[in-house]
Amino acid sequence: MTQSTTTGTPPPAESRQDDASAVAARVDELLGKFDTVETPGVREAAEDLVATIMRFYGSGIERITTLLAEHGPGAELLDRLAADELVGGLLALHDLHPLPVRQRVSDALDSVRPYLGSHSGDVELLDIDEEGVVRLRLKGNCDGCPSSAVTVKLAIEDAVRKAAPEIADIAVEGMAQPETTATGPGGRPLLPLATESDNGGSTVAETAEWVNLDDLVRPSDGEFTSVGIGGASVLVCNVAGSLYAYRDRCPACDTELGRAVLHGGELRCPDCARSYDVRLAGREEQDPSLHLEPLPLLADDGGVRLAVPEVAR
Repeated sequence: MTQSTTTGTPPPAESRQDDASAVAARVDELLGKFDTVETPGVREAAEDLVATIMRFYGSGIERITTLLAEHGPGAELLDRLAADELVGGLLALHDLHPLPVRQRVSDALDSVRPYLGSHSGDVELLDIDEEGVVRLRLKGNCDGCPSSAVTVKLAIEDAVRKAAPEIADIAVEGMAQPETTATGPGGRPLLPLATESDNGGSTVAETAEWVNLDDLVRPSDGEFTSVGIGGASVLVCNVAGSLYAYRDRCPACDTELGRAVLHGGELRCPDCARSYDVRLAGREEQDPSLHLEPLPLLADDGGVRLAVPEVAR
């Protein structure tokens, strides 16, 4: 077993998306300052200015896409631009994306299925209604898993919202609910946005640090590694060539698992001797209510990325 304390850096595509999110947040922040201005009509004028600028740039982007679509090589370039996370998001916001929203959502779910499948789980797209609410159902081992809220928030919702930023909300069936939960149309639970419940307990992180795992560590088959990321201790296990990541803490005795024993897919705590199946979302063999805290691992062209939620630090 090896150990590292290196902090990773999100891949370039993530940074570009973070920059775009920061710009949007800055616009909201600046508009909020007009709420304290007593002069009548100032807030409305500021919102009209932003909307006018958006329409201006939207018209320009629409013209670009029209010119590209009129020429063979340009159409191929448009497809490449639409596949870019940042540019594709701008096209979607202006209703100019060449792919329909349902296909983009479906493709996004396909991107997280390898991670869900590694824990014997899956997700099904049920519907996208007229109000823009995406309805999903967790299946297999993800259905009712106590860590499903983290899985949904940091893996599924992240992928869906990046692929289709114009959607209104995400409603999920089969997700174990935290203590405080909002509901959407039809009474189905929506994803929580708070990082802590009213009584101080953790619910699910709204944000996470995505790090490139290849830059940190790559345990050999049958081994696991404890790695420090942004103040959090994370276990990364390799079972038959598949990688699994968990918060480095035994849920039964609260000890770190750096001295644990990994045999096949079973990780045994050195202090309380509880045994957890890393292939089944870290569930304890004898008591399914006990489980390790899974952290999403997603593989893409940039390598294997790991999400470390704020509440795990």
